[in-house]
Amino acid sequence: MLFKEYLFITAFFGIPGIAGALLARRRGKNPVLWGLLSAPFPFFVFVLWFQKPTEEVPGYFRKCPECGCVYPWKTKVCKYCGRPNE
Repeated sequence: MLFKEYLFITAFFGIPGIAGALLARRRGKNPVLWGLLSAPFPFFVFVLWFQKPTEEVPGYFRKCPECGCVYPWKTKVCKYCGRPNE
């Protein structure tokens, strides 16, 4: 195989696999499993992108103690009930 073919295979399977693993880690899911699923099937990257976490993930998502919804960590106020974070 030529270098261009290796580069194409790495880009075609590697980039979606790495993106899927990173998104899974940020959402509190298994990054190895989602990375392996995303490499041959890039559709799973979009599944992860639109899927909200169900529990708090430190550094990425927090759970509101009042309404119980999960929202991004950097947000100062819960976007669902308006309660300021602590």
